[in-house]
Order: sequence, then C-alpha cells, then structure tokens
Amino acid sequence: MKQLFLFIFCMLVSKTGLTQETCSRIIDKANPVDTAKYNVTYSLKYKFHPDIRDYYDDVRIVQIGKRCIKDYSDIINHFDSLATEQIRRGAESYSNVSGEPWPLEIIRPIRGEKADLKYRLSISAFFVYQDSVPSLEWNFSDEGADTIMGYECRKATAKFAGRRYTAWFTPEIPLPFGPYKFGGLPGLILKIEDAERQFIWEAIGFQKTNTPIIEHTYRDGNDKRCSAAEVEKTLVRYFKSPVGFMISEMGGDSGKVHIVGKDGKVMNNADASQISVPYKPLEIK
Repeated sequence: MKQLFLFIFCMLVSKTGLTQETCSRIIDKANPVDTAKYNVTYSLKYKFHPDIRDYYDDVRIVQIGKRCIKDYSDIINHFDSLATEQIRRGAESYSNVSGEPWPLEIIRPIRGEKADLKYRLSISAFFVYQDSVPSLEWNFSDEGADTIMGYECRKATAKFAGRRYTAWFTPEIPLPFGPYKFGGLPGLILKIEDAERQFIWEAIGFQKTNTPIIEHTYRDGNDKRCSAAEVEKTLVRYFKSPVGFMISEMGGDSGKVHIVGKDGKVMNNADASQISVPYKPLEIK
C-alpha cells in the first residue's frame, strides 16, 4: 500500500525551549528475540540539561528474558503500533507520537559487553548502533530502608560515564537488573537517579509474564548504522541548532521547516536557526 506523507517538519518554541513532534514509524516486521519472564514499568523524568527547569515524561517498559533485556518507550511503541494499523487500513496519514518521550531503545544481553541501541532523533535521523555495557562498582549505604511500590529497598551508589548515581533496589525481587544499562545489584532496581537529577527512573509496575521480546524493523528504511561516538557528535550538532540541523537533513530546503514562536506565529528560519538548546549527554565520556 502506498503511504502518503507530508514532509513538513514543525517545531515549537515552548517553556522548555525548542521541542519537536516525535515521528511515528511504520512497523515492517516484528522479530521475536527472546521471551520476557518479567515486565517492569518505570516512570522516567528527564531533561536535556540539568539547568532546564521543566522535565519531560516517559513511560518505559523493561522486559527481562533469559537471554536479553529490552528497555523501550511504551508511548512511542503505542503510537508506532497505532500508525501501522492506520496505514494497514488504508489511511493516507497517521498519528504521530504525543508528548516528549525519550527516543531511545536498548536491547542488551543478560551476559555480554555490547548492547544494541536505536535513537530516534527526527524524520530522517534514526540511528542504529552498539555500545558497551558497564560492570558497575556499587557502594552500599547504611541508611535506613525506603519503600517503593510496597517493596523494602536498600540504597547504593556508583559512578558511571561521568555521573554519580544513587539507586534504590529491593532484595525482595532477586533480579540484578534495572533500566537502561544499570544492574549488578542483589535485587531489582526500583529507582535510580543521577546526582544532578537530570534523569530519574522510578518503578511503577512489576509483573511476571510470558510475552515475546520483539525487535522491530521499519518500512521507511532510514536507519543509519553508525558508532556511539558518531551518534553523540550528531546530537551535539542538533542541540546547537535544531532548526539548522533539520534544514540540513532535508537537503537545505528551509520551506519544509516551520517554527512556531510563543506568540503562535511562524518565525523566520534564519532567526530560528540561531536558537540552541542546552544539552548534557546522559553518558559524559
């Protein structure tokens, strides 16, 4: 079925800076890579820089199988599935992602040093790459126990990729895992945050399950296979000038990019290209 899609990219100047509408993607294939025995749902609050006042919100699903762990945005997955169904039924356009979920997906082995990641930056910038999985050295705290979701939790700290993290884990669930690349504690991580509180994950659900862990491939084929270093260089360039980046990605055609200011009016692209967004990466290498 032919898909009709209007490539006009809109950005909005809001209280948090320049924001963009995350684009849904049409799922081509759903390949099972493992079976999840446990599902953990996390609320993620994050900012692109610790000095930004307001947080973005996401709902993350961490599936724990025998061979691998998948961490992905439930919001993005919902809208990808919705868009795929809309196109399957013959629609000429489809719903894009609502909100500002964290556009990263990671599948990492239970035992292994490399993880497979996907980062969805824009219409044409969808990165597929590998990165290392750390072996963290945790320091356990003697502070009194906290309670999260009814589970008694202990506290531990560790340094990773230029940041210091505090984690709350529960020995009541003896799974040495957590969100993103975190793990190695004698219990499931139910909350973890960096010292600047730029990224805060907190569990809001846990269940035993028997569902497939799926790796999706997409119809448009715009995946860019690259290194983790190349992804970070691109993100630095993007946040330095999101509008300039998008114009460049669209072959220099500024007519396909429209920036709406706080007054609701379309801005001049030359002026908008001067706008940058404060950015500090999750991993400071």
